[in-house]
Amino acid sequence: MFRFLRAVFLSLLLTLLFMPAIGRADNNTAFVQRKDVQEFIQRMVKKHNFDKQQLITLFEQVKIRPQVMRHINKPLEKETWRLYQMLFVNEWRIEHGVEFWNKYAAVLKKAEEVYGVPPGIIVATIGIETRYGQKTGDYRVIDSLSNIAFSGSSRAGFFRQELEEFLMLAREQKLDPLKVMGSYAGAMGQPQFMPSSYRYYAINFSNSGKTDLMNNEVDVIGSVANYYSKHGWKANEPVTVPAVVLGERYNYLTRLNHSNQTYWLNDLARYNIMPKYTVGRNDLKVKIIELPSRYSSEYWLGFRNFDVIKRYNASDLYAMAVFQLSYYITALRERSYHG
Repeated sequence: MFRFLRAVFLSLLLTLLFMPAIGRADNNTAFVQRKDVQEFIQRMVKKHNFDKQQLITLFEQVKIRPQVMRHINKPLEKETWRLYQMLFVNEWRIEHGVEFWNKYAAVLKKAEEVYGVPPGIIVATIGIETRYGQKTGDYRVIDSLSNIAFSGSSRAGFFRQELEEFLMLAREQKLDPLKVMGSYAGAMGQPQFMPSSYRYYAINFSNSGKTDLMNNEVDVIGSVANYYSKHGWKANEPVTVPAVVLGERYNYLTRLNHSNQTYWLNDLARYNIMPKYTVGRNDLKVKIIELPSRYSSEYWLGFRNFDVIKRYNASDLYAMAVFQLSYYITALRERSYHG
């Protein structure tokens, strides 16, 4: 009887040990045999002269990551402003931002001279994206992009295009697509560029002969500055200012879907909306930014440069976090020099 039970136990143990591997193999085989994946492979072969068998072998090794879809369906940008602010505009990022700025002061100064983007904005962007290069992502980019690109997500088309860009990038940069790590959304390197941004906006600011956003902070700084510049950053123009909203006339604009509307700064006075601080110019257009919290909302006026930051991430919360972190880093650095 004991021998029989031991045999049954060993059989079950072997089954449990080998089931995960079998399951993964079956999942991968099923994934690469999907019609939409096959069509994508055929397009890459025809459009970009990729080797078909190499792509099949590559996609056979793509892993199904349910957590990727959980993250993409519930990003932090859907949280309240207070939570988002607490996570990204905090003492650690401010103090380490000053350290990063001091270490690369000459490079940041050069980037501002060339592209017109303030050092604080560049530093804050890197700080929010990857904690100044300390956390660049725990997912294989090929897995992240493939999981979303061939899903039922409304953004599947965008990620399929990014998957195409990633394969092109890997070939151009001689990267192993199975070894490149990034975020759950497929963003890469210290500035967390999507593959298309990597290909079109990354620059070899270090003049080393190769653009490296993974390990070369000089290239990272130059590439972030170039990205903002190419998307319309205007030097010496404001980003955003807090707004004072009086009375109920603001509700009229709310019904007009104000988030997509721009207004001349002077025109907002008739709706009892005004900047809390003097801007210095009245010939600028603004958008009204409402940052909802649990019990109330915070109002700001966003200028053109605010929208430029949103080209990096389309969320008002993200752009505001970059601005505020930049402000505090700049202020702390100035105090340390003059104090």
